[in-house]
Amino acid sequence: MVKEFVERAKRGESVYITELHAAFVSLPVGERERLALLLETLDGKGLRRFDLSLPRLEGLQADEVAFIESYLSAELYNILSALGGRRLTVCRAAGRPLLDALLARLPAAFGIGQPRAERRGYARAINVIDRMLGAMAPGSPPFSIAVGDLEAVPRAIVPERRKVDTLAFFRGKTLGLEGRAFAGIDVGGTDIKAVLVDDGRIVDFKEYDWFPANFQRSKQLVEPVLLIVELLRARLWVECLPPGELRAKLGRIAARGLDRRAGEVEMRAAIDELNRAGLDLDLRFDAIGLCFPDVVVKDKIVGGEVYKTRGIRNNPTIDYESDFAELTHLDLRLREWLGPGGKVRIVNDGPMASFTAAVEMAASPEAETLSHGVFAHTLGTELGTGWIDEDGTIPDIPLEVYNFVIDLGSWPERAHEADDLRSLNNFNTGIAGTLQKYSSQSGVFRLALKYFPGERPDLFRELIEKGFVERRTRGGTEGFYVPTEPVDLRKPFLEHMMALLGREGDETNRKIWRELGESLGVTLLETRRILEPATDERFLFGRLVKDRGCFDLMVEGARRIVPNASFAVAGTGMANTPLMRQLEANPDYTVAQFAQAIGAVYFANG
Repeated sequence: MVKEFVERAKRGESVYITELHAAFVSLPVGERERLALLLETLDGKGLRRFDLSLPRLEGLQADEVAFIESYLSAELYNILSALGGRRLTVCRAAGRPLLDALLARLPAAFGIGQPRAERRGYARAINVIDRMLGAMAPGSPPFSIAVGDLEAVPRAIVPERRKVDTLAFFRGKTLGLEGRAFAGIDVGGTDIKAVLVDDGRIVDFKEYDWFPANFQRSKQLVEPVLLIVELLRARLWVECLPPGELRAKLGRIAARGLDRRAGEVEMRAAIDELNRAGLDLDLRFDAIGLCFPDVVVKDKIVGGEVYKTRGIRNNPTIDYESDFAELTHLDLRLREWLGPGGKVRIVNDGPMASFTAAVEMAASPEAETLSHGVFAHTLGTELGTGWIDEDGTIPDIPLEVYNFVIDLGSWPERAHEADDLRSLNNFNTGIAGTLQKYSSQSGVFRLALKYFPGERPDLFRELIEKGFVERRTRGGTEGFYVPTEPVDLRKPFLEHMMALLGREGDETNRKIWRELGESLGVTLLETRRILEPATDERFLFGRLVKDRGCFDLMVEGARRIVPNASFAVAGTGMANTPLMRQLEANPDYTVAQFAQAIGAVYFANG
């Protein structure tokens, strides 16, 4: 069995982790090893148990043993990327020297005892966990991995679930907006979207393009966000002026900064001009809500291992931990723009997607389904994941599902360095086969480069001619890359790929979107097994699902893996609350674009 999987991987075929899990469990008792993984939860109140099976190692070739070891590491990595924890114990039966040797290598593979700056690969998940422990339980010992005895495995300890009226909670988030001013901000990998709400009305929008992976200091992440908040405050002042010629004139000045093509220079110029016109510097917001694509605990950004911070992590002239603290404490900087009693609420963009869906569902005829919680994904630069459990809470866990290893195969695509469009190696960790390169913008690009040269060379030439793809030589090896300077072409490239489906209607383009859907199906199975949500429905946000044809093919692909897979596009029947209905009626912006920013307003309310 193992030899067959290895041969498939060498041929470039996908070998999904869910397939391996099911195959190894089905082995006869005498041909498999039983493992129990015991995870002490981050809050210290629970103990999760995961049962695994591995093929017996005796008699296997070196590449087969390596394959099994990579499978085990991937299983541990997915669990830790989702749940975090304080301590993991891998329990096995005694008298298995080959297995013991394999398990003895796990602490080193996960960087236990290493300085954070030296951790690579799987160990990057431990950096996130240790930062979370520092935020949640200062003084706690760092995360550890141990090996234990299978015969002494305790039962899993599951904390008692509290009972709450989730429907009333989510409905309450839409109340009490009158007479109050809010800024809602959705920070993404290619742009920031912000909305200004005053007295229960959407006043204006701001969209700002950026490429944070190229930044060298955390302040480059912080300063544009603060500038947008300052611009929204200036726009709020204009809104508060009495109707007339002056208000109209100042509104035109504000509009120059709010134009989606306006960068930091234009935004600052508009603010300065409004300042000179007498802007009320004491004007403040009642609340600011923000979602950010990294791990967030108690309104603090604590992850630090995402693609957006790659350039900062790799900057040799700074101490990363000290520099990253500036981003961690973004909440304190935002509080400077609040009035008395105001609040800043920050959460990861994935949970924000779930929260937004929950608020809209609470205002819909399907409100009762909230008793099972809400699970959502954002499909954009990367795959974000959010979960509101059946208690109506956002669990304090990493939930870095985009880091899940889903494919132990496709070995030829591992040969390319991470930035090469053909590569399936993670931008941050170098680990192959993670969701970052599957159900995401990068997944679309990778599959285009995989299939177009052989099956549709005319479309491949078109990518080159339009400038979406360019050949570059790095380290003596030629690769294919999407330009990001002087103009970032990632978003236009994705829009081109989505338009091709309707323009061509051919099997090659259809196959790309089905394969993205397959990875969503694997994601559903992995999140179901590790997180055990009470709901199986997945709400999808983001650019990849705004085209109905692309979405339908992704669902078709997902159902190849999970026949009853259920997905819903945010924005389709999701505009039920007052602010979201205002957004739906806007002629210039869509629910799919700004739903997260509106959700951020509701998240900060109350």
